[in-house]
Amino acid sequence: MQQSGPAWIISALLCLVLLGYAAFNVEMKMVSHLTPSIASIEPSHALRTSKQQNEKPTLNYAVDPKHNVHLVSTDSCEQDLRQLMSAALQLSLVRVGHKGPLTEIITGCTTAQKEAIAKLPTFYADYRVHFTPDFAWQTLDNGVRQHYYPYNKPFGLAHFLQHGQPKDDLAVALIDIDYFLLQPLEVNRGANWTRFYQVSSQSLRDPSTITDTVSKGIAIAQNMKAFLGGVWWNDRNSTVKDIVCKDKPCALVSNDEAMEYFEPSGTPYILTRSDMERVVVDYAEFTRKGRTLEDKWMVEMSAWGAAVANQNVKQTLVTHLGGATCAYKDTEYWDFLPNDIANPCEDDETMVLPRDGPVGIHYAMYYGGDQDPVKSGFAFYKYRIPKDITDCNSMLLAVPPPSEWTKATEKAARHGVWLECTAIKLLNHALLAIKRRTCLQGFNSFRGLMLRADINYMTGFPTEGNMDLFHNVQRSMTSAAPPA
Repeated sequence: MQQSGPAWIISALLCLVLLGYAAFNVEMKMVSHLTPSIASIEPSHALRTSKQQNEKPTLNYAVDPKHNVHLVSTDSCEQDLRQLMSAALQLSLVRVGHKGPLTEIITGCTTAQKEAIAKLPTFYADYRVHFTPDFAWQTLDNGVRQHYYPYNKPFGLAHFLQHGQPKDDLAVALIDIDYFLLQPLEVNRGANWTRFYQVSSQSLRDPSTITDTVSKGIAIAQNMKAFLGGVWWNDRNSTVKDIVCKDKPCALVSNDEAMEYFEPSGTPYILTRSDMERVVVDYAEFTRKGRTLEDKWMVEMSAWGAAVANQNVKQTLVTHLGGATCAYKDTEYWDFLPNDIANPCEDDETMVLPRDGPVGIHYAMYYGGDQDPVKSGFAFYKYRIPKDITDCNSMLLAVPPPSEWTKATEKAARHGVWLECTAIKLLNHALLAIKRRTCLQGFNSFRGLMLRADINYMTGFPTEGNMDLFHNVQRSMTSAAPPA
């Protein structure tokens, strides 16, 4: 029987509505999966962050001056990923229940940039910002004006210690912005850190005496001997040290003493505030003087070693505070993934965290399972992330396939893949937290940015080129998969 006019029209409209709903549902699943669970990163001492941009987490704990530290990071308004890395750091503190202030020293901001930063959402209850001038330009001893970004670290820290408010008497822990915590960072708990001390033929200390003590003249830092040992203090060429330390106490420090306590150290640098105030003066001056003598990027780190040596602040160098290179298994703690740990790349959202991990990780290098992740394959590297990643239209990062983990058999490769997938998830959590507070009209949450050693993204937007890259990688993964 033929349908009447109105009935036919109603049926057609109903079909169009159903088809539209189906298409919308498919699109939402592919592009707008907006609410992955991040409940696990919310601690008891901070209120749940709101979708409203101006609402801040509430501080409701008391700082313990003996055990808590004042975390301090340094970066610049020229750092393209500053907002993302800052949010990731804050959220890592929240997730582990860390207590104590976190101050981000930001150098070289214009008035407009300062106003914009003040409006950004924050996620850690005791997060603070300290603005300083741009210190990247310094006048060397020969009168030459030189640009060197790491000048901002010692000079920015000195500015904060002198002018930052409110002041406190907490131990100061200087960290890098590309850092995240896996445990609260605390000191003077009486913890025995014997197993995190590198014993060698050059060791000057009894391993059983290695603890988490920070007091006058005694500090803690990350062991960086494999990366930085014997640069200014060595038997081959000590010219820079001899000039920098001329007529100063550090000139009398032996090579063995420097290797044990001073030069081969990295962040976190954890000192009493009074020690830090003394050390930072030499830290800044030795960095400038060192750059007069040699044009090397790591001069600032060697200058730190000379500064603590000059002030006789002996550092306990341990392996588990802020490792950065998975292959350096002797000087950094990369032995925390048991054989039965879950595949860290299996799930797009949930981080697989070890039961006995390090205190923190400094994700400054390339991370992946390939023998040379710098040149090929999936690899996490912060400088592969597009600069506009926090834009509401930018996609999220894609987690590498689970096969990356199953292919990794060597210890360094397993830790490299674990960190690769974990860092991507950590940054995605931060991106979602940022966008929920800043993109009140909605945002792109499709995980479409595949980080590979051979891909440099110009934008995080779902451009034709970016989507072609994503689909090409997906096809290559499918073709490489073994038959079922």
